[in-house]
Amino acid sequence: MTSCDIIVSYYKNNQFLKLLDLFENKFFYKYKVIVYNKSGYEITLKNNSIQKHLNNIGREGETYLNHIINNYNNLSEYTIFIQDDTNNHIGDYNKFINFCNNIINKKQQFALYPSSWRENGIIHRRTITDGICDLHSLPSKDSIKICCEKHGINLPKQYTTETCAFFICHKNSILNYEKNFYIKLREWLLSNNSNGFVLEHIWKLIFTDKSAF
Repeated sequence: MTSCDIIVSYYKNNQFLKLLDLFENKFFYKYKVIVYNKSGYEITLKNNSIQKHLNNIGREGETYLNHIINNYNNLSEYTIFIQDDTNNHIGDYNKFINFCNNIINKKQQFALYPSSWRENGIIHRRTITDGICDLHSLPSKDSIKICCEKHGINLPKQYTTETCAFFICHKNSILNYEKNFYIKLREWLLSNNSNGFVLEHIWKLIFTDKSAF
């Protein structure tokens, strides 16, 4: 049976607990939950969820990379990566679980979930051309291009991506890069507080076969 890990990057928002309750009844595959807790205090979990404590650094991107680095040789077939503020980002929990079921059923390698987080009434979906994105939260408008060049990530002329970093990934897509790639990416992430926003825009580039662009 297909195995799946659900990785939660937790700080102080308990919204995700309701989502995990629904997974128990509506997710079709064997799974385990690992909550990476950056709050500094213990939280009450159920459904045999595993709780691991991390320093509060690097936003959700550091959590995801931490999991990949420390489980590189023992990844489940699929991994679902989520943040704790699920109401803001997912909206319809049933829709999200169906999305995950469908990705696995179709044996897709990677998919970003269309975030329900809205800025000025617009869903967070951005088109990047030549690695340029003039967004106030990024270190510079060419920071996506700089990151891709630094780490050897394929950068298409133009691509469109969801942001907010809720996604599901097959282990083969993760293993396309050596473990050291993720170690270096984490080091880069921690070198600037704004690099987490850059990473939101390049998960798709990292985990999608470059032939798809």
